[in-house]
Amino acid sequence: MVVTPPRGAGSAGSRRRKPIRAATVVVGVVGLVITGVLVVVTLRGHQRTERTLLNLQTTLIADAGEAEDQLYVEYHLGGAASLAAATDGDAAMFRQAMSTAVGGGNAFVTGSLWRMSGSSPQLITEVGAQPLVPVSAAVIRDAEASRPFFVTELRTPHALHLAFAAAADGKDGTFIAYAEEPLPASRRITEPPGSPVAPLNLAVYLGRSQSMSALLETDSSAPLPLRGTTDTTRIAFGNTVLTITTSPRGSLTGDTGEVLPWAIAVGGVLVTLAGGLLSERLIRRREIAERLTGEVSTLYMQQRSVAETLQQALLPQRLPDIAGIEIAVRYVAGVSGVDIGGDWYDVVRLDEHRFAFIVGDVSGRGVRAAAVMASLQFAGRAYALEGHSPAMILERLSRSVDIERDGHFATVLCGLADVGARRLVLASAGHLPPLILSGNDAHFVSIKPGPPVGITGKATFGQAEVTMAADDVLIAYTDGLVERRGEMLDVGMKRLQESARRDSSSLDDMLSSIVTELSEGTPADDIALIGLKWHT
Repeated sequence: MVVTPPRGAGSAGSRRRKPIRAATVVVGVVGLVITGVLVVVTLRGHQRTERTLLNLQTTLIADAGEAEDQLYVEYHLGGAASLAAATDGDAAMFRQAMSTAVGGGNAFVTGSLWRMSGSSPQLITEVGAQPLVPVSAAVIRDAEASRPFFVTELRTPHALHLAFAAAADGKDGTFIAYAEEPLPASRRITEPPGSPVAPLNLAVYLGRSQSMSALLETDSSAPLPLRGTTDTTRIAFGNTVLTITTSPRGSLTGDTGEVLPWAIAVGGVLVTLAGGLLSERLIRRREIAERLTGEVSTLYMQQRSVAETLQQALLPQRLPDIAGIEIAVRYVAGVSGVDIGGDWYDVVRLDEHRFAFIVGDVSGRGVRAAAVMASLQFAGRAYALEGHSPAMILERLSRSVDIERDGHFATVLCGLADVGARRLVLASAGHLPPLILSGNDAHFVSIKPGPPVGITGKATFGQAEVTMAADDVLIAYTDGLVERRGEMLDVGMKRLQESARRDSSSLDDMLSSIVTELSEGTPADDIALIGLKWHT
């Protein structure tokens, strides 16, 4: 028997199947649209992340290179030139100053000291190996006109050197310290696997050009200049600039960053899978961002540690032991920024009963401020050893720094102490007056300050003479100890008087207590201070 289906039954089945097909098409279309959007967004996000990471790593490399290379040249050459200017070109002192920078695995292979006499340079002394090529008068003349130092390339068919020269003005002329640093003749360097530079192609050029003639060094086997995704930054380097260009050797975020967009495209037909992959991608991106945040924080602390270490290295490592007096010092770095500061102190023994001390503060922060600080420290020590009075030391320091030329000035307090006579002679170049504790009395020394060092080259300074009693204490300090934002300076100085009056078991404990109380454990600015206590 043949059963005839009811009229309309077939059309009803068709109507039930159409919504299913339509839904499938809609899901497919939506899935493809979502997949397309996710692929585009992920690719662009990956590219942005790559560029951001590349820029961050390039900036960190440039900052580390500027802090290390420029400070090294300015500290050693600039310090040697300033020392020569202060000692009228003393050859022995120059060789001693350069002994830690020339030969023996140090950066420089040769060094020499020159004096400008009219337009003709005169060689005073040499250290280390012979220069790559004879030092030309043009290089010395260019160095005389360049601040903070002059740099140029020297080439022969088999060698490549960088030549540096720094000048300092003395009372009897201009002195130029010259040195050479060898570079690989092939200009190729190899970075260790664990180095932050290892994931990058790196090319460093002298000047703004990225031509082969300007190339200093590269770790890349790829053709130069670098192509594709690159990042370029320039940093000041003496009288010129260093141009640093980088490109990634691979994906800086890992292989997942490159593969994930195509995995999303292949699996994008299923909206659920696409959503799951997107969630995983977002989680991994967040982990990468958190890891990078931690690494940046670590690098920040490392840079700050380097700045503090450099600052401490510039300060005296040992204090002289003089009978009849106790000497204590403190230096505390400010909490803001990673740049090296310009506060310093120095104590110079003159004989068994006399010594000179200096406390100073260079304006601003950074490598240039540290270079000015080192120059003033070396010069001040040299002038003190020559037997000059505090006022004369400040007059000579004023001629060695020019705010228009060097970009910085400094406040300086200079003192000459006769321990046996218990007499102090003080002179101030715009510096805060020292504090004297005598019994329960705490008062500031009345001294007329002259202008800060570097404001004018023809300054004169008055002197104040103070007689100290047994157990009297003198405290000399920089303004970071007493200054507070939005507060009158008198308030901070009153706070210092009150803190100094508190009982302390020793001079060292007194300085520690003063610094802790006045800085509240987190000083905004650098603090340097010296304490002197006369014995009974």
